[in-house]
Amino acid sequence: MNELYHRVAVHFAALIDILFADEKTMETVFKLHHEGLPFDRTEHWQGIINKVLSDAWRDKGPEVKCEPTGMDRLQILKHAHPLMDYNIFTQVLLNLQGYTGMHYMTGDAAKEIERVKAAWPKEYKSDPFAPKARMVKQAEAVTPEQKTFNETVSTLRALRIITQFTPLISFRVSPKGSTPAFADSRNISMIGMGGDKYLRTMPTLRTYYITWDTVPRMAVHALNILEPGKAGVQGHVFEAPGIPYSFVSKSGGETLQEVLFARKIMYEIFRDVDVTRETCIMVPRMKSILVVADVVAESLHKSFERLKAQWPMLQLTEGPRHA
Repeated sequence: MNELYHRVAVHFAALIDILFADEKTMETVFKLHHEGLPFDRTEHWQGIINKVLSDAWRDKGPEVKCEPTGMDRLQILKHAHPLMDYNIFTQVLLNLQGYTGMHYMTGDAAKEIERVKAAWPKEYKSDPFAPKARMVKQAEAVTPEQKTFNETVSTLRALRIITQFTPLISFRVSPKGSTPAFADSRNISMIGMGGDKYLRTMPTLRTYYITWDTVPRMAVHALNILEPGKAGVQGHVFEAPGIPYSFVSKSGGETLQEVLFARKIMYEIFRDVDVTRETCIMVPRMKSILVVADVVAESLHKSFERLKAQWPMLQLTEGPRHA
């Protein structure tokens, strides 16, 4: 069976390589599946990438044509892992892994928001319930009011997102060379610390959060983009070790460093954990990765220790985080 899975994985990786070549190719494939819809790099990609995998299974899989099982898909992903760079692989994984082992619980979200409002200290001058309320920068949040304000803003955002949660989630895809942003059709990529206490798992699973305060340099600035007739730098080109293509950023590349680091950590964890035997659901975010894994999770802990030895800024929290 390993030979069969490897054969399918090689073909699957080749199809993905073509799909992620550029945005025009992505749009063409999107239109093949959703002709009447405007092109979108966030919506519907779970179905599209699943179809690519199914096509690879039908073309290179068993003689008796059938849909791959959940275990077949996991085996193909394990064999495809070394065939893709960590940027592309994590985008594919997010659209193929299952999310049925986790769910968010709030009861009546509207009542919960009212409860949070009622609990807000009347003596505080700040207003986390304002339509455009933004969290105070972590380094500047030193007073009790600022810390409570940040936690409340995060909780409110989480509550508004949680009501949309469903296991059918499509994650944003970005072609080679574009900054691979964190976004999804249900906005779970945006849930912060305030949403931790509402996340539930199956009894045999537990939530883990890998976090960091500083980000290592994942991509090196290679050159500036100058356009004839336009003043100033129009963009920047970055090279990232382990990725065989360049990234173009219109800004200074700070977001690129952030998202590449999170994707690298996710890629390395997938390498270490045998997902055909252990549960390992991952959702990368800015400065954190949510992991839903087995209660014991020996492989995850070993993987984390290996990664922390390389990047000491990494921290692991079991269960909900607290400010």
